[in-house]
Amino acid sequence: MRKQILVLLLLFTSSLSFAQTELQFEFDFARFKYDNQTTYLEFYYELSPRYMKIQKTESGFMYEAIVHVELKNEDTQEFIINRDWKIQSALMDTSTVSLSKSLLGSFGIGVKPGNYSILVNAYDSNNKYLSKSISENVKIDEYFADKFGISDIQIATNIKHDGVDTLSIFYKNTLEVFPNPSMLFSNLSPVLFYYTELYNLNLSDGTKDFTLEKTLYNSRGLSVYRTKKPIKQSPNAVVDYGVINLSRYPTDSYNLILTLVDPIENQAYASSKRFYLYNPGVIDSSELKFKELGYMGTEFGVFSTEDCDKMFKEIKYIATKAEIDKYAKTDSLSSKREFLYNFWANRDPDPATAANDFKDSYMKRVDYVNRTFPVANREGYQTDRGRVYLIYGEPDQRDFFSSESSTKPYEVWFYNSIENGVHFYFGDVTGFGNFELLHSTKRGEVRDDTWQRRLGTY
Repeated sequence: MRKQILVLLLLFTSSLSFAQTELQFEFDFARFKYDNQTTYLEFYYELSPRYMKIQKTESGFMYEAIVHVELKNEDTQEFIINRDWKIQSALMDTSTVSLSKSLLGSFGIGVKPGNYSILVNAYDSNNKYLSKSISENVKIDEYFADKFGISDIQIATNIKHDGVDTLSIFYKNTLEVFPNPSMLFSNLSPVLFYYTELYNLNLSDGTKDFTLEKTLYNSRGLSVYRTKKPIKQSPNAVVDYGVINLSRYPTDSYNLILTLVDPIENQAYASSKRFYLYNPGVIDSSELKFKELGYMGTEFGVFSTEDCDKMFKEIKYIATKAEIDKYAKTDSLSSKREFLYNFWANRDPDPATAANDFKDSYMKRVDYVNRTFPVANREGYQTDRGRVYLIYGEPDQRDFFSSESSTKPYEVWFYNSIENGVHFYFGDVTGFGNFELLHSTKRGEVRDDTWQRRLGTY
C-alpha cells in the first residue's frame, strides 16, 4: 500500500470545522499465507465516536456507523466482498473521556493471487454527512512451497502473550495483537509493536540460521534504528513479534523494514510498513546538517528513477512550462533527484525552517485525491477531479446530483475566492464512475455552455 510521506501534524492542528465533516474512521490491512494457493487478507478498523451523533438508550448512550466494504478482483471483475457492516458501541455517558475511546475491529477472508481493489465507505448512521471514503489497490502474490518468505508487517498498539483471551477477535498464534489502523503514534503512545510471519525456513545446510534484520528509516531514507537476530530453520511458519520505543525520535513519517536473509544463497526477502510519529518534544538537530548536503540529505537522495518520474507526474500540474521542459531533458537519476529537490526548495515559504509547508500541503492533496478519486487503473491524480483538486485545492462547496431517468450523475464544485467565484462541472458520461470535467467558468479551463447535453441518458 503506497502512502505519501506526510508529517501528520494536521491530525493535531486541523480545525474543528474540518473534523466535523469527516468521520474519525481508520482502515488498514495485512496479508498472511493461508496455503500455497490462498492468502489470508486481514482487515483492521478503528472508529472514534468523536463528532458522531450519540443516541440515548434505556441503559445509557450509543453510537452507530455503517461501513460498506468492497473487495474486487480487478482481473476477473468479481466482487469478493460487497456488503455493509453495522458497527455499534455503548457509552455510559458522553464525557470527554468516553468519547476519546475508539472501537477496534478486525475481519478477514481468503483470496487467490491477483490484483484487487478495496473501497471502504463509512458514515454515521445518524448523520450521513459525517463520512469517510478510503480506497486502495493491493496485489496478492502466490506463496511458493519451495521458497522462503515473509508476510506483511502488522503494526499494533499492544501485543499480549500472557493471559490472552483465546476468544478475542485479535487472537492468533497464541497472541492477542491489537491493531493500529491509523498507523499513528505520538508522545502519549510512543511504543510500537509489530507482528509478522516467516515461511518455509529451510536451508540446504541444516547447521545454518536465517538472519532477520530490523531497520527503521525516517522520511529522508536515513536509518535511525537497526538490529538483527538469527532465525532457526523450521518446517512450519514462524511468528516474529517485537517492540520499538519511539520516544526519542522526532515527528516524522517512518518506514519499518524487516528483511529475512538466506546466508547460503545470499538472497533476501523484505517486508515494509509505513507509520507516522507525532513527537513535538523532540527536535531533529540533524535537519540543518542535511540541508547543507543538498538533495543527498533529503528523501530525494534515495529516490529511484520510478519514484522521481511518479512524483513529477503528480506535481506536473503546478510546474511551469520551463520546468516541464527541463525535467524532460533530465538524463540521469541524479539530475532527476536534483530537479525535484530544487522544485520544492524554490517553493518553500520559509527556507529557514526544516519543514516545507507548501510541499507538505500539496502532497497531502495528492494522497487525498489518490484515495478519493481513483478510476479503474488510473490513480486519482490522473483524473479530472484529481487535477482540479491538486491545482485549486478543496472547493468551498460541492454539490452532487445522482442519476435520474434522463440524466447521468454529475458534480458541481464552487470556488468562491477565485476570479470572483468559479464553478467546475464534472459528469459521469460513460457510467463507469469516471467524472470528466465537462465545463468550467474558470479562465483557461474547458468551457462548454451546453455541457448538460452530454449527461442525457436517452
